[in-house]
Amino acid sequence: MDSRLQGWRSIFILIIFLLTNIIVIFPIRIAIPHRWLRSTLPQVLTSRFNFFATPRRTEPLRFIIGHKTAPVIAVLLLLVSTSVDGSVVRDGILGVDGVNPLDIMALFISLAYLAISLDATGLLRFLAFWVANRGGPSGRRLYILLYLFFLSAGILIGNDPVILSGTAFLVYFTKVSGVIPPTAWIFAQFSAANIASAVLVSSNPTNLVLSEVFSLSFASYTANLILPVLAAAAVSLPVVLYQFRNTAYIPSTIPSVTVDTKSILIDRPGAIIGSILTLCTLVTLVGTSPLKIPVWEVTVPPALIMLSRDILHDLKTAHYVRQSNANPTQGDFEIDNTEISPAGYHHRPPPSWVEHPLKWLSLIRQRFPTTVTILTRLPLSLLPFAFSMFILVQGLTNAGWTAIFAEWWAAWVKRTGTVGSIGGMAFLSSVLSNVCGTNIGTTVVLARTLRLWNELHAPSIRERNGAVYALALGTNFGAFTFSFSASLAGLLWRDILRQKGIEVTPWQFAKLNISLSVAAMLPATAVLLGQQYVIYK
Repeated sequence: MDSRLQGWRSIFILIIFLLTNIIVIFPIRIAIPHRWLRSTLPQVLTSRFNFFATPRRTEPLRFIIGHKTAPVIAVLLLLVSTSVDGSVVRDGILGVDGVNPLDIMALFISLAYLAISLDATGLLRFLAFWVANRGGPSGRRLYILLYLFFLSAGILIGNDPVILSGTAFLVYFTKVSGVIPPTAWIFAQFSAANIASAVLVSSNPTNLVLSEVFSLSFASYTANLILPVLAAAAVSLPVVLYQFRNTAYIPSTIPSVTVDTKSILIDRPGAIIGSILTLCTLVTLVGTSPLKIPVWEVTVPPALIMLSRDILHDLKTAHYVRQSNANPTQGDFEIDNTEISPAGYHHRPPPSWVEHPLKWLSLIRQRFPTTVTILTRLPLSLLPFAFSMFILVQGLTNAGWTAIFAEWWAAWVKRTGTVGSIGGMAFLSSVLSNVCGTNIGTTVVLARTLRLWNELHAPSIRERNGAVYALALGTNFGAFTFSFSASLAGLLWRDILRQKGIEVTPWQFAKLNISLSVAAMLPATAVLLGQQYVIYK
């Protein structure tokens, strides 16, 4: 056993880490019979949440151990087994050696709120329909315009909002246009969004982790990746057009869809305010990055301003609805009063300890529909996942595994040089995204490995920068390689399509994406390699 390892605990930590990643890819579903729920849950819960809608319902409720729960359970197992102690948990949350998970997550959630709030105004759907209406009858021209639109949107607001709103738009648009199946359109959108998300630090949580670990300024990060990403996009578009060259996927002509785009933009003032706040935040992040100002101080205030604006919007809308309800002949809304029965309400029995908070939650949702909708769409499940992955990687580091990984990487770079550093890291990170707890887990592991390699072996600046930015490319492009679980965006994309009645099989996902990922990665890494030799002579 390597002298840097710490006996059985090191082996156990590695086993738990690997098992956790396997469970994230292949979730465990535990069936809970309904008779157990009837005997354990209060009756008010079963009726309130409609667990047992009909007496004939026999299928069990399923508890899923996946990306939301597996990493947390893994940390608890390591604590119970004394493989790690409280200091590892503290370092994994508060940070150590310049890595600040709290700052990263505060930055990500605040930017996510801005993006989702902007999307809730209808702006992204409005722009998508506007682009579609400019496409004319040519199916291929429209396909290219939408690809470029999703690419541009992914750069500015990140891949998650594009996938969240753009997927629903494409399903509707292709259905009313008679384009069935929508395979070519949804796959092009997914690849474009994930190619684009490599450009800005703020576009993907993997970029945030990387910039934090290596203290990269937002400006230098974008300057190093903008040309590789544009090269990837330029090559990927012809490839996807050839891949779906059959007119069954991209018809020669598409009938125009008559939609009043103004009706889609449901909150024009919110769209204006949100756009200004988002653009100002991104510009400020780039401008202040050399000053080493904590990034959360830049992004959290605009998010709070937008949150306040959404709350005021809901209050104003509720006031308008109440006025319309009092005088139905005035206003533009038709109000259904059937649920308001003050007399009947007083005859109800007093609410139980469970009903009371549920009633308040229902009232809050009715009073603040926009704000609650945005908050529920926030990727809050990422928080326990990301913090747990930071803790697990900190456990690997304390156990000596990261040092061993760094030695393996040093041996590879010594034999292959800058070419191997860029090509090897791009390939390794994109593949590991599928088997290492999504691309976030991959970024955390490989970023810590590269940092230790840089400290112990002092590689050339070409080798060092090449590996760091190749890691950024690999973890973004790795989202569209083999499996949905390569990224949380992939899991979100699959779930949205299922809700719309479209099933993409794992085999179809891998088959159609492999050629796209290779087409994106080869020119991107070639340009990145050329940059290192041009800049660092």
